[in-house]
Amino acid sequence: MKTTMSGLVLYSALILFSPAPLAAQRQARSSGDSELLDYIGSESANPACGVCLNAARGHLEKVAREKILKMTAGMAKIQAGEYMIGAEKGRGEPDELPRHTVWLDAFYMDKKEVTIAEYLEFVKATSGNHPEWAKPGGKFNLETGKDPYYRRLEQLIKTCPSCPVFGVFWEDAAAYCGWKKRRLPTEAEWETAAAAGSPNKYSFGDSEADSGDFSWYEDNSAETPHKTGSKGNNALGLYDMHGNVWEWVQDFYDKTYYGNSLRKNPAGPATGRDHVIRGGSWAASTEEMAVTNRASYGKANDDIGFRCAVSENVISRSERKGF
Repeated sequence: MKTTMSGLVLYSALILFSPAPLAAQRQARSSGDSELLDYIGSESANPACGVCLNAARGHLEKVAREKILKMTAGMAKIQAGEYMIGAEKGRGEPDELPRHTVWLDAFYMDKKEVTIAEYLEFVKATSGNHPEWAKPGGKFNLETGKDPYYRRLEQLIKTCPSCPVFGVFWEDAAAYCGWKKRRLPTEAEWETAAAAGSPNKYSFGDSEADSGDFSWYEDNSAETPHKTGSKGNNALGLYDMHGNVWEWVQDFYDKTYYGNSLRKNPAGPATGRDHVIRGGSWAASTEEMAVTNRASYGKANDDIGFRCAVSENVISRSERKGF
């Protein structure tokens, strides 16, 4: 049976407010949908149908809004549109050139980096994807491992659950985002969100002197990560887009990709060795924290974390499935 969305909402309105017993409602739905929808849409329909419809529509719209807010809690929305990414000639490294326009569909991005506490909830739920410093039997395990690489950060790991997680491979980050029904942002999405509409070197301007107000980096971090969101946010409400920890993104790294990038929703090369990391870290220089700076890595490290994103059309599909 083919029906319009408005017709389905009309039908839902009648079912919601019908005094008939539930079994009778099911029978009516299975045998008389067409006739019912035809009547509701006709000029001879009782005016009360309109009152019922408006009440039902208002209810359904409210439920939909609440569901979207719940699904995107803690995220900022980046509207669909054309954005400039990459550096101007003379301002960036060769792999940041050329500056070019991309079209991005609307998406949401986490306002903060994923924390140690949030990530460990995932580990507990899935019994896998441990950070290197917690991997059972692993050489970097804080309690039993022979390699002391993460041991200097042991106190922070145990006492700062709101610090960004680190010591996770790209695959771990991607798995966490998938568990949350999200994904890693593409490199183009990340750069667009980091810039937050600013053409400057940083989202907060061109002055390196202001870095300390917005980022944890080599000059102020005391060589450790810090609580997420403890510095200033950009115009989109995103924190730590400069410094604290580098962030894995979806794309494989290719130093020439910006010269060959797709113009609509670019997602990086189809294959590659290392993945892109963005934003700099607690150990980074101000140059490494520039919005357009591109870097890559192939394994876990003590200053690489991540945040998640989700496309608006995925949210819309998920919301529709609830009705």
